[in-house]
Amino acid sequence: MMRTMKYRGGTCGLRTLLVALLVTTLPACMTNVEYARPGQSLEPREGKALVFSRIRFFYDRREIFPWDASAFYDAVLDIERAEARHIWLLPLDATAGSWELRPGVDGTLTLWLPPGDYALVGSKDDPSGPADPTRAVVALLRVPSDQPVIFAGELTFAEDFREVRTAPYVFGAGSVTTVSMAEAISKVEAAYGPLPNPPAVSVWCVGKDLPAAKNITEFVSQSRRLLDVGCSTSP
Repeated sequence: MMRTMKYRGGTCGLRTLLVALLVTTLPACMTNVEYARPGQSLEPREGKALVFSRIRFFYDRREIFPWDASAFYDAVLDIERAEARHIWLLPLDATAGSWELRPGVDGTLTLWLPPGDYALVGSKDDPSGPADPTRAVVALLRVPSDQPVIFAGELTFAEDFREVRTAPYVFGAGSVTTVSMAEAISKVEAAYGPLPNPPAVSVWCVGKDLPAAKNITEFVSQSRRLLDVGCSTSP
């Protein structure tokens, strides 16, 4: 059963990344994130861009598949591979994040998103969201307003069990590549049909310079400055 909480006369789902933020800012429920669906047209949608990417996790050089239920249960005795990963998308101009994102079993993520700036927030332990999302950001993304199709790159997080786990390394050191773009396009088109336009590239920002702010205002300001100048795509 979904947990709920009362908030200034309204009721919002607790399964959101902004557990702490909802208490300190304007009331809002979850931002709706629309997934591309097999069989649905990829024709351009007013006010939204098609954004596709892949997210991968490695622990001690071994890949984890958190959205592949069969791999999870087959590896239940293998602690490194059985660790959970949870991610949410936070629009920087809103006061609520998405429901927990559910990529494909291989980490493929294909979404319809309004243009704007976003933070990807992560947690290993709590599927209801991190207690402080401003300190749990793992990547930033800008969706341009003039591009109907966006490739955000292949986002990879690699953690060594000997490393100290401190922000911004919630999942380990992050990096992004675009060398898999042709393969990513093939996967999208195999599942949904031809892309309506050639994709533009606007990759995830990751690395040591990600914001770790004291409050949401400072967090949004730092994030936008990084996106304005083109922040790092490597640790």
